[in-house]
Amino acid sequence: MSSQIMTIGPAPCEVHPAQVGAPDYDERSRIECQVFKRMLARLYPVPANCPATLIIKSSAHDFGAYREVCVRYDDANQQANDYAYAMEANTPVQWDAIASYELAWLERQAAFNRAVHGGEIRQEEIPAIFRSGLPDLPAGQTIGQLLAAFPF
Repeated sequence: MSSQIMTIGPAPCEVHPAQVGAPDYDERSRIECQVFKRMLARLYPVPANCPATLIIKSSAHDFGAYREVCVRYDDANQQANDYAYAMEANTPVQWDAIASYELAWLERQAAFNRAVHGGEIRQEEIPAIFRSGLPDLPAGQTIGQLLAAFPF
């Protein structure tokens, strides 16, 4: 297998992602890449038996490491090539409703965790919805519908 890595990006094309060198870059880029990877997997699932996978890759930069979502694929396999190039050609331009909800949820969870580590609140004071993983969100909903059904 001849493995290649194709960079998709840290976020949808028309979104301004976290900037390397910014004080909050590490946390924001980790969240954005996590959510973007899940969004891409939701929109473009890897076909069965296709030697391709979505990954988050860190690379060196003058101002520190930066992260991006990439497709690792077997370039000797036509299905994997087609998948990687289709993803690159059809990269979303904006966050979808599920990704928008996840970004807000993960940022709120991170704020609660910072407050616990800073001694501002106790672990037990974190609302229950933020003590577990992201809720399983249904497709085909607006962000308003998701927030109404899964408030935080």
